[in-house]
Amino acid sequence: MERFEAFCGRIQRMIADEKTMSRKIENGRELVSELLSRQDWFFEYLKKMILEPSSFESRRPGIWPNEYTLYRSPERSFVVLAYIWDAKLADIIHDHGSWGIIGTLCGKLGERKYERTDDGKREGCAELRETGHGVCGPGETTFVRPLNKGIHAMDNPTDGIAASINVYGKTIRQGYIQFFDPEKKTVTRVFPPRTLREVLAVKTLAAIDPSRAEGVLREALGATRPPQLMQEYEAALLKLRS
Repeated sequence: MERFEAFCGRIQRMIADEKTMSRKIENGRELVSELLSRQDWFFEYLKKMILEPSSFESRRPGIWPNEYTLYRSPERSFVVLAYIWDAKLADIIHDHGSWGIIGTLCGKLGERKYERTDDGKREGCAELRETGHGVCGPGETTFVRPLNKGIHAMDNPTDGIAASINVYGKTIRQGYIQFFDPEKKTVTRVFPPRTLREVLAVKTLAAIDPSRAEGVLREALGATRPPQLMQEYEAALLKLRS
């Protein structure tokens, strides 16, 4: 794992040195490509996960079930994730809260990029246009930018396994990503499991007893909460008033 630890150190220094997002992505892609040139370090990671599963139990689950957290910067300036793609697995069109670099470690990964053609002013509505698609083989990388500039979808077009190593910078929108459905022209907020449980609790509280729910939501708003949950509390209160 020394190779991976050295990689994380180089990413940390690069992010500190480069001031623009474009340069961070450009230099980051070179570092990720270099890491992908060997797979033995990831073999050791998987070996430890299989033989010592208790050492991974405390890691927070992400939105994606095929996601593995490899490293999270103490300064929260970046995170390194791995994704393992079973045969023909495809994800949903989504955006990102930060810039990111996606590199194929083994197998092949397809990507389709999109842009919004609506003004984003209608809650829950979105219209997309595909702007490009491609396939990344081993050692190759692609990238995303935050929010509407990074809408895409990845897939494994093969009958074998594939794996990617993803580096994401500091988030500018915490707590959720957005899923898009071009056919229905909809956009939906999607939360990680821990946050989702509280979001669902907020919605159900109002459904069971609206009169008492308002007081609970007001009390919650008076406490320290993550920004994404504050938005949910405020939205629930607005619905109660209407």
